[in-house]
Amino acid sequence: QRQLKRQNEELKQAEGLRREFSANVSHEMKTPLQVISGSAEMIAGGLVAPEDVRDFGGRIYQESQRLRALINDVLTLSRLDEASFDAAERTLVDLFELVRRTCERLEPLACERQVSLTFDGMPVCAEGSESLVEQAVSNLVENAIRYTGEGGTVLVQVESQAADVVASDRIAGEGDAALGGGPFAGPWAVVRVQDTGIGIPAEDLPKIFERFYRTEKSRSKETGGTGLGLAIVKHVASYHNGDVVVERALGEGSTFTLRLPLMPGDGPDVISSFAQKRLSE
Repeated sequence: QRQLKRQNEELKQAEGLRREFSANVSHEMKTPLQVISGSAEMIAGGLVAPEDVRDFGGRIYQESQRLRALINDVLTLSRLDEASFDAAERTLVDLFELVRRTCERLEPLACERQVSLTFDGMPVCAEGSESLVEQAVSNLVENAIRYTGEGGTVLVQVESQAADVVASDRIAGEGDAALGGGPFAGPWAVVRVQDTGIGIPAEDLPKIFERFYRTEKSRSKETGGTGLGLAIVKHVASYHNGDVVVERALGEGSTFTLRLPLMPGDGPDVISSFAQKRLSE
């Protein structure tokens, strides 16, 4: 009877979360749709001056992109909710190259916001889905850029850690947010994203990985994003039997650390030629 009662409570909780998620998705979709519909209606009705049509078109495009990003994130979360890490899907993910490519792609955004984006690390490979890992890394780096002010810096590092190092980090990080799905058997491939941005208030730490949660709702339109980025990072980490940890200091920035199982043969003593060149410079 206790087991049945517990299962019923879990089912009720899951149903409540599903309804809340559906309501949030509907709300988030309505905003860009209203802008798109209203702007298109004004253009179609001849209520927009010819010199303003371009601005209205830009607004429609911007909101349609926002809606597209939201739909893609919802589909990704749905896939992660329904799937488990299948051995057949495991591939070799060159984490160093993946992160380098992500930083290169986001460099224009950093330049636009006058943020210094720096990448460094060593050759590390992990087992997993390359597309999901790339999306998680992209979410972390993009968030760091968006929440860092002009003249700030974002440092992205790739490295490997032994099991005991990760375990001690996790213990030392009590009070910060740590989420993941796997036991710490190690060794681990690590992606660390450190910024000098606004930081995270202590009261927000337990909630930052929740879907549609934003620490500063008034800044959500300014910074962009769908409100699902960190939720996707959490689920990607769990999907790969990994972990994500955040350390923060309000007003001094944040450090997000994504850890995934390391492929055999990689280790912290191997430094890439790229990193060696950076060190020599």
